[in-house]
Amino acid sequence: MQAESAVEIVRASLALAFPTATDEGLTRAAELVLRWGSEGVGVQLEPDLAERMLLDLMAVAGQEPREFEAARAPRTDLTYVEPAASRAWSRTAETRDDGLPFIPRPPERPGRGRFRGGWGRGGRS
Repeated sequence: MQAESAVEIVRASLALAFPTATDEGLTRAAELVLRWGSEGVGVQLEPDLAERMLLDLMAVAGQEPREFEAARAPRTDLTYVEPAASRAWSRTAETRDDGLPFIPRPPERPGRGRFRGGWGRGGRS
């Protein structure tokens, strides 16, 4: 598949998730998704890192987070996941100065593991 085609496919998906994002922002966010995928981030993308990546993509795409949250499916205390306090992917101009560290391989900790579903605020029961 050509890179341009891959960007257009990802961009179309992001446009559905971020309806008020700018055209330029959607294209840039799609390019980042592909770049981060080539960095191997997918094998680490647990719920807290996914939340952090979602916030990063909204910043790049120009999507207002409050508008996104208003349209998002309701979450309970047990399904809410705090965004990670670090990144496992390359920074962007929008995230360069936010103080969050880049950790290529986040450390193991209770509730963190590949596709364990995350424990949210409620912890394990």
